[in-house]
Amino acid sequence: MILTNYHMHTNFSDGKADPEEYVKAAIAKGFVSIGFSEHGPTKFRKHWELLPEKTGEYFAEIARLKDKYSSDIEIYCGLELDFLPGIKNNDFYEHDIDYRIGSVHYFFDEEDIYGVDCNFEEFRKTIFDYFSGDVKKMVGEFYSRVIRMVEKFRPEIIGHFDLIKINNFNRQFFDEEEAWYREEVMKVLEYISGKGTMLDVNTGGITRGYLTEPYPSAWALKEAARLKIPVTLNSDAHRPEHIDGNFSPVTRILKDAGYKEKMILKKGIWQAAEL
Repeated sequence: MILTNYHMHTNFSDGKADPEEYVKAAIAKGFVSIGFSEHGPTKFRKHWELLPEKTGEYFAEIARLKDKYSSDIEIYCGLELDFLPGIKNNDFYEHDIDYRIGSVHYFFDEEDIYGVDCNFEEFRKTIFDYFSGDVKKMVGEFYSRVIRMVEKFRPEIIGHFDLIKINNFNRQFFDEEEAWYREEVMKVLEYISGKGTMLDVNTGGITRGYLTEPYPSAWALKEAARLKIPVTLNSDAHRPEHIDGNFSPVTRILKDAGYKEKMILKKGIWQAAEL
């Protein structure tokens, strides 16, 4: 399999190493291309985001690495951008970058943010404070925002499609086998089918010990394959040693779901490559 990864975070946001350390690790492991995708700035200035005043430095550093290692590996510059209701039309496209990952990480009101990708207690706060304990409403709103994000911005990649499950240990809040949950997922998959937007098949939850399946879950990947929705295989690495975390078992899951190809960037163009 051709090794690629387009979802990675460095110490420009919430990663743990300089971008060059990821490049060196990727070359050592035989990757043909990689892309950096720092969390784009929002109005909340959260600790895990790329600071607005550091964006120029980030773009310059990735450009430097592109040039320095051009004979060894293709390097791309992206951003992982949060969809928030009411954001301006240019918020996803104000920067001249190679690609965008669109994600939903949290909800917010006038006073606070309520996490999806957070610790367990914060997730409980999201359910019981923001959604008054209505789990179905929370799940429905999460997937509704994914649809609105694709409708408005058409990011090249949808980040960790079913991130909503990260704190759902032992199915204590919802069961993915229940009809109402699967209906919410299918609404999104059917909407994005044919739009050209790719799913981020993301191994990060497994590598960091939260999950035993990737994002999206195996059953959802089978439906996505049936709908011919293209995928990228990424590790959501926050450390250089995780750039290929759990790629082998998740590749088997993809093949079992019916996928024969993943999408890669080659000379700046998205194209299919055999798994």
